[in-house]
Amino acid sequence: MKYFFTQLYKTPMFFVFVLMVAFYGFHALGRTAEINQYAVVTAVGIDMAEEEEGEQLYEVTLLTFIPVAQQSFTESYKVFNAKGRSVSEAMDLASLNIGREIGLSHIKIIVLSKELIENGLHKFLDYLSRNVQVASSTKVVATDSTAKDFLTTAQNLDNESSIKVSEHIMYNSEYIYSTESSLETFFKGTFGPTKVGLMACLSPKSPDEQTMPTAASDSQGAGEEKSGSSGGSGTSTQDMITQCHVYVFKEGELVVTLGEREMKKVNFVCGDYTDGSIQVKNISDKHFTNANVTFEIFGKSMKYNVSYQNGIPVINIDTSLTLRMSEVEDETGMVKENVELFVISPEATKAIERKVKQSMAEGINTMRENQVDIADFYTLLYNNNKQAFKNFLDSLEDPEDYLNRIVFKIGVRILAK
Repeated sequence: MKYFFTQLYKTPMFFVFVLMVAFYGFHALGRTAEINQYAVVTAVGIDMAEEEEGEQLYEVTLLTFIPVAQQSFTESYKVFNAKGRSVSEAMDLASLNIGREIGLSHIKIIVLSKELIENGLHKFLDYLSRNVQVASSTKVVATDSTAKDFLTTAQNLDNESSIKVSEHIMYNSEYIYSTESSLETFFKGTFGPTKVGLMACLSPKSPDEQTMPTAASDSQGAGEEKSGSSGGSGTSTQDMITQCHVYVFKEGELVVTLGEREMKKVNFVCGDYTDGSIQVKNISDKHFTNANVTFEIFGKSMKYNVSYQNGIPVINIDTSLTLRMSEVEDETGMVKENVELFVISPEATKAIERKVKQSMAEGINTMRENQVDIADFYTLLYNNNKQAFKNFLDSLEDPEDYLNRIVFKIGVRILAK
């Protein structure tokens, strides 16, 4: 025993540990759980509300996670909303409505209505971007409805389905016709040299707007609780959320709206995709006659090379796509052979190359017409030869219109999987 106390005496950190447990441990054990003090918010939506006494009001909608003490894992969500003369005031009033402090560290999505976006964007994101609890990786999306309706639909999805809205957004961002925007990427683009930011616009759809029938269920208002088992079976989602288009901003102002087809052409230039498909019409070779053939994208590689001719930048874009034939519509009827065993013929390869080149050229023209450098060619040219690029910009009457003065050369190579 004497040896034991001698060793303790020689270990002063043990006494520090005992003091910390005495002063903080018992106090922490006596405190109530933080879940009873904070409301765990997973999504925030902002809308413009009606004016009151000559002042514009803003409505903040919160999708909150409610823990339920049960033997099986259950996720339950509630929607709360409040109005205020600013986003900060509306958040404070929402906290009073909930009866708890609002915790923003678990936010995954920020939803902005189209009406709000058209009246200026930065001032509404300012509160959330300055809040140290909100991660810079938080996704920012727009909606063509109201943020309140969007989050009500998200509540039904999160409660009744194993597919979360945040997972839906992340999955869609991998496809060639989609995009993903977070607080970090949006502000990085907006305050960068191109001054361009992108934001996906998602649309909630009610059961009568869906093409596939779903089981009917009672509608649910804001603030009403509805529980469901995460990953459970036997339930059907009454609503769904789909991506309809992409908003393109310059200096925080909405410049152009791109549909899926337009965004697909722009993404061919940017290379911001890993999945997708390409359909080429009227292919005729030894296998098909005037067939419409769809190819699935399995991989891509893009290289940019910059040179100057008479002070004019020339950008060579070399694209390699790995494709596999996935669907055939032949005018002679069904194809008897196994499509997956076909080797892409030279005729089909040339048709695909023409299709991709045309799409890339149209994507570049879209950026030129709207003076939005979505592909960030500015940084590419600046990093390649700073002085030559500066001389090029100085020679232009309108430096913002530099895309129309750049020469693009496109090369496409098709690989079969």
